[in-house]
Amino acid sequence: MERNPKALPEQAAVENGEYTTYVDEVFGAVVTRGPINDAWRLTLWANCYNEPIFTSLAQEFDVGRDEFNVLSCLASYGSMVARTICDVTGRPKNSISRAVNRLVERKMLKRKTNVNDRRESLLILNEAGLRLYERVLPLAVNRQQLMLESLSKEERESLDFILNKLMRSRQHW
Repeated sequence: MERNPKALPEQAAVENGEYTTYVDEVFGAVVTRGPINDAWRLTLWANCYNEPIFTSLAQEFDVGRDEFNVLSCLASYGSMVARTICDVTGRPKNSISRAVNRLVERKMLKRKTNVNDRRESLLILNEAGLRLYERVLPLAVNRQQLMLESLSKEERESLDFILNKLMRSRQHW
């Protein structure tokens, strides 16, 4: 097949049956060797984790990303205010607020208004919320295990060390 000189690189690659090679070249230039390659790799890894998990949670359990974040924080730590969930997850206040409202409507958690500041409520996970979290958690854990299975035990420990070190400096970002 003769190459069309006016074709875009991806069109030429598709025409020649070399599209996978072309994508690998672009991936290398942008994700592996680009000027912000660390950010790209972390983002890509997170996207490849988040998109399938949150799609499954929404379809199977009617639980959105921020609802999962709220459930996870409350199940892992205990009662807290929404502002703390925002600070821990890096999610916007309006997203967490909508998730909290939806979980309250679904009777998965309750609010206890702060008598000193009526704008603030303590969020308390109830038994139904905990059961829901326990049902959805295995999907998230299994996806994480799948995505990390290529690492040896020592590499996994190194990754944990590095990620923990990065997270300790998060207030400076």
